[in-house]
Amino acid sequence: MTRHVDAGARRTQVAEALMSTVAERGLARTTLADVAAAAGVSVGLVQRYFRTKDDLLRFGVEWIYGRARERVRQVDVTPPVRGIVVRIMETFLPLDEERSRELRVWLSFLQASLTDPDMAATHKAATRELVDGIAEALRAARRRDELPAGTDVAAEAAALVAFVDGLSLHHAATHEGYGPHELRTALTRYVDRLFGDEKAG
Repeated sequence: MTRHVDAGARRTQVAEALMSTVAERGLARTTLADVAAAAGVSVGLVQRYFRTKDDLLRFGVEWIYGRARERVRQVDVTPPVRGIVVRIMETFLPLDEERSRELRVWLSFLQASLTDPDMAATHKAATRELVDGIAEALRAARRRDELPAGTDVAAEAAALVAFVDGLSLHHAATHEGYGPHELRTALTRYVDRLFGDEKAG
C-alpha cells in the first residue's frame, strides 16, 4: 500500500480484510494481527484507525449494514409494490458467494451483540430501519389496493424480515435445501401469500 492512500481507502482495505478473516476464522479467533496480515499492512497501521479489536469489530458491523443499505438503494422501485418488496428482500439473501461470506460475518457479529451493548444498538437500529422501510412499502401497496385495507403493515413487515433472516440462517447452517433457487422461491411464495395471490402455495 502506498503512503498516499487516503484514510477512507485504508479503512475500506482493513474492512475487507476483516470480512474475509472473520468469515474464515470466526470472530473469537480473529486478531488485529490476522486482519493486518490479510490487508497486507502492519498492525500499527491498523491501530492507527482502530485502537482496539472492539473498535475494529464495531466498525465491521457498521460496514456490513452499510453494504446492505447500498444494495437496497440500487433496487428498481418501479411498481407494482409487490415486486419492489421482493427485490428489496432478495438483497438480504445469500444468493452469491459475496453475500454468503457477509452472512457468515453478520452471524458472528450478531452473536457478539448479545453481550456488547454498542453492537446490539447498531443491530437494533439497522433492523428497525429495515422493518420501517418495508412497512412504508406495504402502506403504499395498501393505498394502491395491492393489499387488503385491514392489513397490519407493521406486523407483516416485521414478520417478513424475520422470515428472510430465518432463510439466511438455515442457508448458513445446513445449505441443503436452501440454495439460491430455493431461497428465491421461498421468498416469492411468502410475498405472494402476503399479497393474496391465489396461485401461491
